[in-house]
Amino acid sequence: MKKILGYVLVLVLGLAMGAGGIIFLEPSLLSKAPAPVVESLPFNPKTAVSVTESDIESNLSVPNHYISFELEFSVAPQALLAQGGSATAASGGTGTGSANLDAKIRNAMINLARSTSYGQLTSSGGLATFKAEIKEILEGIFGPGTIGQVYFPSLMTQ
Repeated sequence: MKKILGYVLVLVLGLAMGAGGIIFLEPSLLSKAPAPVVESLPFNPKTAVSVTESDIESNLSVPNHYISFELEFSVAPQALLAQGGSATAASGGTGTGSANLDAKIRNAMINLARSTSYGQLTSSGGLATFKAEIKEILEGIFGPGTIGQVYFPSLMTQ
């Protein structure tokens, strides 16, 4: 019985210390509201914001093959703002206007590249499939129906 009581006491103290650590050491974990999810917004090319992510580089899934590309896409301004981006910063230069959002997009693109083989990319329709997968990832970040066309101003594989 004393053993069980000891385990329960250790468990309760551990939970109390963990909760105290969250409250006192990192209170933003409790108060930070998640980014609002943008439900299927109609994409309007007239109001869309153009975003360019440059210098995305990664190895492909097959050893000794590499991809480097620049990505350009249009996004609904409400979706960009909902994820922390800035419509004015995005239109004037590269990126979304948010370092965190740019990093999230770049990491997702690198993960996609690392899961794509050179053969898949260079096969008939491979680039179109790669674009469709990029659009799907971007819509996963910004919301369904919020992304227009995806372009590669530059793309190199070796």
